[in-house]
Amino acid sequence: MLKSIRFYTFSLCFFCLFFAEHTWTLAQQNQAFFKFPIIDAGVYKITAQQAQSLGYSNLDAIGIYGTPGMLPQKLDSLDLKFRQIPTKRIGNDLYFFLTGPHQITVNDGNFDFQVHHYSDTLFYLLGPAEKHLEIPDSTVPASGPELPRLFGIQFIKWEETNLLTSGRSWYSRPIFNRDRISFNFSALQGANGSPELTLKVMGQSLSEGRMEFFHNNTLVGNLSIASIPNSQYGIKGRENTFRTNLSPSPNYNIQANFNSGDVNGTGYLSHGLLAFPFSPSSAPSGKYLIRESGVVPKRTGFQQWLVRGFYKVTSIENPVLAQSGDQLLLFNLQNIPTISNLERIDLKARTERDNPQLIIITSSSLLSQANRLASHKNQIGIRTQVYTVSQLYEAFAYGNKDITAFRNFLAFQYHQNRALKNVLFFGKGTFDYKGILGGRPNLVPTYSSRNSLDPLSTFSSDDYFGFLDFGQGEWAENTTGDELLQVGVGRIPATNFQEAREAVNKIISYESMLGMEGTWKRRLAFFADDGDNNIHLNDAESHANFIQENHPEFEIVKLYLDRFEQERNNNIQRSPEARDALQSTIKEGVLFLNYIGHGNETTLTAERVFTVSDINDWPENTFLPLFITATCEFGRQDSPFIRSGAEDLLFAPRKGAIGLLTTGRPVFSSLNFSLNKAFIEAVFQRENGSFQDLGSIFKSTKNNSLNGPFNRNFSLIGDPSLRLAVPELKADAPEIWDIRLEMETDTLKALQQVQIKGKIIEPLTGAHLINTKGEFILSLFDRPNKVKTLGDESSEVEFWEENNLLFQGIGKVNDGEFIADLILPGNIEMEHGIGTLRIFAELESKNEEAFGAKRLIIGGMDPNQPEDLEGPKIRLLFGENLELTAPIIPSRTYPVKIQLEDESGINISGSDPNQGINLQINNDPPILLNRHFFALDGSFKKGEIITDLTNLQEGLNSLKISAWDNSGNKSELNSSIEVRGSLKIQILHALTYPNPANELSKFRILHNRPGENLLLTFEVYSVMGETIFNISKRYVEAENILEDLEWIFFHTKTKNPTKGTYIYKLQLRSEVDGTSDSWSGKIIIQ
Repeated sequence: MLKSIRFYTFSLCFFCLFFAEHTWTLAQQNQAFFKFPIIDAGVYKITAQQAQSLGYSNLDAIGIYGTPGMLPQKLDSLDLKFRQIPTKRIGNDLYFFLTGPHQITVNDGNFDFQVHHYSDTLFYLLGPAEKHLEIPDSTVPASGPELPRLFGIQFIKWEETNLLTSGRSWYSRPIFNRDRISFNFSALQGANGSPELTLKVMGQSLSEGRMEFFHNNTLVGNLSIASIPNSQYGIKGRENTFRTNLSPSPNYNIQANFNSGDVNGTGYLSHGLLAFPFSPSSAPSGKYLIRESGVVPKRTGFQQWLVRGFYKVTSIENPVLAQSGDQLLLFNLQNIPTISNLERIDLKARTERDNPQLIIITSSSLLSQANRLASHKNQIGIRTQVYTVSQLYEAFAYGNKDITAFRNFLAFQYHQNRALKNVLFFGKGTFDYKGILGGRPNLVPTYSSRNSLDPLSTFSSDDYFGFLDFGQGEWAENTTGDELLQVGVGRIPATNFQEAREAVNKIISYESMLGMEGTWKRRLAFFADDGDNNIHLNDAESHANFIQENHPEFEIVKLYLDRFEQERNNNIQRSPEARDALQSTIKEGVLFLNYIGHGNETTLTAERVFTVSDINDWPENTFLPLFITATCEFGRQDSPFIRSGAEDLLFAPRKGAIGLLTTGRPVFSSLNFSLNKAFIEAVFQRENGSFQDLGSIFKSTKNNSLNGPFNRNFSLIGDPSLRLAVPELKADAPEIWDIRLEMETDTLKALQQVQIKGKIIEPLTGAHLINTKGEFILSLFDRPNKVKTLGDESSEVEFWEENNLLFQGIGKVNDGEFIADLILPGNIEMEHGIGTLRIFAELESKNEEAFGAKRLIIGGMDPNQPEDLEGPKIRLLFGENLELTAPIIPSRTYPVKIQLEDESGINISGSDPNQGINLQINNDPPILLNRHFFALDGSFKKGEIITDLTNLQEGLNSLKISAWDNSGNKSELNSSIEVRGSLKIQILHALTYPNPANELSKFRILHNRPGENLLLTFEVYSVMGETIFNISKRYVEAENILEDLEWIFFHTKTKNPTKGTYIYKLQLRSEVDGTSDSWSGKIIIQ
């Protein structure tokens, strides 16, 4: 793109500004603001007739507002108001100077070019003004040496290649070895002397490269470009600048080629300038840049304006002194273009005063879902407002596409009342601001780094929008440029309505606590890669130890890759054991999963323990974890081409993640550790007695782990106003009584009978909540045990794991108090150690929960235990109806309840693997059920296990259950169950309801393949046999009853529904063996 232009420098002249509050008063009096586009810099005008057509009585009531090029990154209070541009009224017209989007400045005697990263068109505003910012006339003649020359400058820019698909720098197509690229400048009439050529170039070569430059096929110079290192994360290109003078010519065809010893080396062009010198006394009308200072003479036949820093314009009536960087405008009034294409703008973002705590910024295509989320937030007490990017461009960027409009708007809100706490960017944002490369849409743009060539320093980040104190925002890409977030910032990078809806569904469900009951909220998983001298495991251990020491109420699950067997095939390692353990952990539920190790956009670990394709085989689950991935690029959300693993987890329907704290670029392990450490230390800090939202946690994490540009790509993908589903109340157990000695004790012994008394506490005040009722779960763990890794890629290493559960029971909470009796197993370690008692309570009112923990000394034997020689009583009940006799079943899986009773309690300790609760089916290996046993009613004497019989075979199956009591007595129960009809899938029954109906019918489908992956196809036919509706759905690890299928009669996919009778057909197919079954019936629409 070639432009003829004479540019200026930008200076901060903060006078004569239009104050925001006055703007809104006039706007409300139907004195609206209008935006209009400018491409080329120059003098423009508006006529009195135009002004009247826009509703203005005269030109004196009009102001022109805007800024040259992009909005400044460094935040100033003046940036929050519209800045008025100087104007001059001549006759019935109002004249003013406007620049185009791209800027040329003078720097140390050279011409520099600044491309507008976001747009090739610059908008300005026309609106009401109490007083003009009038262009003054020069009055006192200046004296001194006359200005030696002016420069008329043409430019060309290339925006075809973004080398790392990151950052703001764009280049031409690659110039390969002995390849050549050609472009043209036009000669400017009246030029006087040799034009100066400036070319910014970039080379990518493992050996030194050289670019040669030609003017009309004549060599005019060359330029060396340093080599790049041959390393994965080394810099990927070197920039340099070529400058020379060209011989005057009627045309300027410029060619450039690239050569290097690297056969794969390439060169690129960034931009070019051709500066033509002119004599100040004879230059024709035009726009000129001044490089050397001097006196500009007054010339006849022209209007002459001197522009200094855009906001200071002087009409030359006497000679004036010009400085380097000033711009001289020579023009005739009859040749000045009139502004056009005026469009009224929306100033809602400036006029509303709702003091939001959460602001959602979205695109018009996602507005309905953003509003739906805002409605939910307002209902739960978080004041929320939604704005579109277009509204913010108009209200804070003069109608321009400029991401700093978002930051300025947030600062405007923040400084009004300090209520603003979080901002959510609701929509995909990419580095491709101008849509050059295509791909996924850039709905809500993000901030991109200046650096585009260093894989470790280039980044995209929404942190920029959280720098809201005046003086912040420059964000230099070094450690001295680090800045502190003032608010929490998160993004839901949805690209379409479906993704947006799914994200909102998850948030509403999570915050409404729908289907989220259970102790999974107190489980935390640490997943660590192997190799690298165990650095990932050691880092995970450090974080886990901090949690155990400071927040013992949480259980830690350690998924360390090197503790699992690995398989090698053709030098490729895989670990099915680790993969299964990860999937099982996610299925059972964890509050968060913290991964440390190697990864990329779609995969965690070289062994592919997790890949995005795995999500397809995860069952639907309401226990959604927060993922923290201290790895490379897993959260790369700003690519228009790559769908990152983080995005797949966030948008997976009814499974995956509720949010992620993740990295979008390659990172150093040491920086990952410090950032991960800051998160672990912040995540469970309370504020005014309550746990913080994700935005506050993210803000603390980033502010406490600053390290230049290297951790700026760490982002929160998710809703920053969301709080993790951590119980807010405390469950305290201050009293532990030895029942036999009738005294309080601080040490628990083998076979000792104790009673634990506790209370539900409000954490801020410490008050006992006496009006609460509900249920509690009490768990007692023995001291941690040492576990040794396998030493697959590094040396073996030991770590501590809390894996020996001694007791687990449930009971009632009444009047805010709970009591539990228990007896410790007789086979625990006799040496004293520190165990952990944990309590989790679900209360009846307001979906409230409480949890807590107490450290206890465990060891030794109680000498006062009574003699017990009888084993536990065992009872096996079958099916949902709890039948004593096993029915004949058509399925390989069947639910059962195992009831156990003993005066000494049931042994579930893992101290002796031979003394656990085991279920053996046929001759298969026994299944250990210790973790599934719960003592009932606050007592240790009775309890139960609810589980499934799995992998049953066609025919008669033998069942053997064995259990031990805490005194070391064993009992067994033998039974059997017969399976008939399991060799193929069967639809056992299908219910359609309501039927007849006038809006929709639902289905309840009973089948014989629970736990398998199934494909359901549903078709509806007219009585004439025409298909009018069909849909398919995949069920992962299907329940035995499928009940989420419905047919909405007037769905857009339904073909011409009318009242009458229709035939439906259900077909169910198993992915395990390919067998299928079908079921048909009638539906009546009335």
